[in-house]
Amino acid sequence: MQTEKVIDHVVNWLKDYAASANMNGFVVGISGGVDSAVVSALCARTGLRTLCVELPIHQAPAQVSRGKDHIESLKKKFANVSDVQVDLTQVFDKFTTSVP
Repeated sequence: MQTEKVIDHVVNWLKDYAASANMNGFVVGISGGVDSAVVSALCARTGLRTLCVELPIHQAPAQVSRGKDHIESLKKKFANVSDVQVDLTQVFDKFTTSVP
């Protein structure tokens, strides 16, 4: 496989999609897993604004730190990457006690 050609193809497709949808960037949920790492890296390569969102709910510390490390590495490499974290654990817990 010609990895760089595949990457370029996907990045260009993302740029075209964003332009046709009148979007100025992407919002990507970061879980600490491989899938979200690949997607966020591809979005960052477009040069469009890429917001990495962490929404942990009872997540293992290793997963949270992997996600944070990935985001920090993206931010060092791409000026268009920003991030936000909202811990949803309390919201989730309240919801589960409210729903039978």
